[in-house]
Amino acid sequence: MGGIKTSSGVFEYFRYTPSTAAAAAFIALFSLTTALHTYQIARTRTWILLPLVLGGYCEFVGYIGRILCSSQAPNFAMGTYLLENLLTLLAPALFAASIYMCLGRIIRATDGDSLSLIRPQRLTALFVTGDILGLAIQGGGAGVMTAGSLADFYVGEKVVIAGLAVLVASFGLFVFVALVFDVRMRRAPTARSRESGLDWRTDLRALYIGSALIFVRSIFRLVEYSQGNSGWLIEHEWTFYVFDSVLMLAVMVLFNVLHPSHVTALLQGGRYFEKGGWRIVEAQLEKMAGREDV
Repeated sequence: MGGIKTSSGVFEYFRYTPSTAAAAAFIALFSLTTALHTYQIARTRTWILLPLVLGGYCEFVGYIGRILCSSQAPNFAMGTYLLENLLTLLAPALFAASIYMCLGRIIRATDGDSLSLIRPQRLTALFVTGDILGLAIQGGGAGVMTAGSLADFYVGEKVVIAGLAVLVASFGLFVFVALVFDVRMRRAPTARSRESGLDWRTDLRALYIGSALIFVRSIFRLVEYSQGNSGWLIEHEWTFYVFDSVLMLAVMVLFNVLHPSHVTALLQGGRYFEKGGWRIVEAQLEKMAGREDV
């Protein structure tokens, strides 16, 4: 079905014909949630979600690449395969960067610096650096694949596996740090954490859910690549949609609904309250227009 073939073996770009209908559905879904996120950021200036929005655009373009691949079956072109594969592979790491920064904001908003294993400023720098490292390794693996030989594709797969392993390890450590902060705050809550205008428990639950979704997806891709180009997972398209597409769409929608704009507003001197069942955020935008420490 199109790929790299030599006397020593074959690397198939796809072991099935990608579904045009499924790809089109996720183009529509990712475009809707990403457009809403773009509006929410423009309205509230919650810049910590910029990586997540960028990841949404990567998903959108990646599924366009998947439709192009479907139209090329069975003679898939390497360029469109790499476009689809690289963008959908890297987008979750961008989602993770926003989640890391959200935890730092929650800790600062609750005056919980002393309850965190890592100070908020260092926490953000540490995990975002790990995220960038994982991104760079995965991107490097994809770059190796562009050389076009069978050996290059197999080497690229191993490099991508290393990048995914970095992402999984980083997420595991992040969840541990978040849990320690959560337990300590519940045992010895700060005065700020008790304020009615700061629903930090809901925000933390959103981070847990988002982290779990990305973690499961990363484990799936790690196993998929570890099985090799002829593995069971890579031969069945439905596994990609169930364990990648649906989970990453859920992350995007999760933060549409539980948007962390009120945390940013409180840190910038604004206020947050509930009215008629809705979260109302009033931010001092002139302050938020300036530099924000993440």
